[in-house]
Amino acid sequence: MECTKESEEMWNQACFITRLVSSTVRVSETAGNLIKRIMSEGDLKIVNKAVDGKATDLQTEADRSAQYCIEKSLQAKFNGLTIIGEEDVTSEVPNLETSVCMDVLKEDSKCSEELRSIKQEDVVVWVDPLDGTSEFAQAAKSASPLLQQVTVLIGIAYRGRSIAGVVHQPYYDNGKGRTMWAIIGLGTYGIPLVGANPNKVVVTTPMVTEALEALTKQGLADSVERVGGAGFKVIKCLEGAAAYVFASPGCKKWDTAAPEAIITAAGGRLTDISGRTLYYGTDAQITNTGGVLATPHWVKHEEYVSAIPAHVKDCLPEFTSKN
Repeated sequence: MECTKESEEMWNQACFITRLVSSTVRVSETAGNLIKRIMSEGDLKIVNKAVDGKATDLQTEADRSAQYCIEKSLQAKFNGLTIIGEEDVTSEVPNLETSVCMDVLKEDSKCSEELRSIKQEDVVVWVDPLDGTSEFAQAAKSASPLLQQVTVLIGIAYRGRSIAGVVHQPYYDNGKGRTMWAIIGLGTYGIPLVGANPNKVVVTTPMVTEALEALTKQGLADSVERVGGAGFKVIKCLEGAAAYVFASPGCKKWDTAAPEAIITAAGGRLTDISGRTLYYGTDAQITNTGGVLATPHWVKHEEYVSAIPAHVKDCLPEFTSKN
């Protein structure tokens, strides 16, 4: 934020949620630049976080540095802010991001009284500093379109519900990048909502085969695209796909908090596969054990919920708190 009388006045007059999102937009972009710099330097310093030594849960220096940048930058501006991130804050970066996005502040007057009443102590910020680490690591071996699937996700929850979020794509448009942000009640910004592709569904792994077969029988899916990253799959929904289906546990709260706000503010929905609302309080369990189902504004979400077999849903119970 350029230090002018006008910008200072806008910041001082803005409500907390607008200030937080305006800061988060710039922080996400700085994290994205860190990710690109580390990739260009060639040494990702990859480690496997999986505790059993059999599974694969990759982490890179880009994940660690981006997490540090996001957490420390936001906490410097909002002292005491509650942040739950995928990575531990270990690697350090020399400079934090202190600027804000004026485009967000300009929307402050549209905030409802409910939004304006939100206080910092009732907010939890969920951070996935590099969603799509597997694709990022694979792309390091050669130039790859997989980098398009990499996103920085910062979701903001109020009293357990996702109400705002920022999704940054560092490699969009040949590395120019783009940032989407949303506050539920104001709308989604930074991405145009394009024409529908009614029968196209995006998924991650073959584990959702049975759910997809059921959707196909109902005439709700005849084209499947397998891509990585929760953030990227929600982007695909906003760009025309009918649904993002993940009928499996494994996706985490930091994967869905920001995308849920983005698609909800655009008129869509993101729930578990049984249609239950996800919970993002400080006592929330980290894993979305009930799976994930996201649909854009032009889709009847309940049609997809109803089409998924009951026994698939029964295998994926969703709990609201840690246990």
